[in-house]
Amino acid sequence: MDLTTLFFLIFSGLTIGCAIMVVASKDIVHSVVFLAATFVGVGIIYMFLNSEYLFLIQILVYVGAINVLILFGIMLTKRRMVGGDVCEVDDGKKGRWSP
Repeated sequence: MDLTTLFFLIFSGLTIGCAIMVVASKDIVHSVVFLAATFVGVGIIYMFLNSEYLFLIQILVYVGAINVLILFGIMLTKRRMVGGDVCEVDDGKKGRWSP
């Protein structure tokens, strides 16, 4: 087994581990971080397969845009944590610009 095959197997295992942690994590922000690590791992696998263009697209589009969009969507929505403290409570009042 040469060094390239060994690194390929290591990064494949890390990518699969991060993908499992995306669905196993109870905190949604941690899931997004693991999703970013999964996307980076897939990009590195593309690099090992001599597909530099797909590596670049994977990093720019998925890690740079999609993952940041998901993270902003999580941070900007009102939500309650399941089984924990209340993050933000809707008190029933209208916004301050409403009459």
